[in-house]
Amino acid sequence: MGMIHCEYARLAADDFDKARTDLTWALEHIDELAGEWVQMDLPAQEARYFSIGTVWGPLHTVLLQHGGMPVDPVQGGAELGSTDGITPVRYLAPEDVEKVAAFLGGTSFDALAPLADAAQVCDEDVCPDPTEHVAETDPESLGKAYGELAAFYGAAAKAGDAVVLMLN
Repeated sequence: MGMIHCEYARLAADDFDKARTDLTWALEHIDELAGEWVQMDLPAQEARYFSIGTVWGPLHTVLLQHGGMPVDPVQGGAELGSTDGITPVRYLAPEDVEKVAAFLGGTSFDALAPLADAAQVCDEDVCPDPTEHVAETDPESLGKAYGELAAFYGAAAKAGDAVVLMLN
């Protein structure tokens, strides 16, 4: 199995409305945003597209173990449509983006760091060897990804944007 990345795209109100009725347009638009992000190397708070890479699984596990999330920022939201990705493309409406931004902005990574454990990340059926995830459960890598994710959601909430989530 190849490396799975968790990717996000911010959609303004008009684009969000169009994306919910035209999945093909949505995916093409998200590809354009991804290209812009790669070319411009924008920081998370300025980007309309963003990826937390392969740390999504450990970060999601840490967030689930911590609890208290009003909306899941990694695998939550409503289904937008099926694609060639690992799971269906999902979205968080602007009101859910605000809830996620408040949670991430109000929860210090220091409270989450002790929960990072490679043995807790693996499902024996999928990855029987937790040592293959040591790099992804490194507190420094998780902390960086968490900070960027909080900045991305914070900027999206401030702009009133929806967020599309994809595992690819």
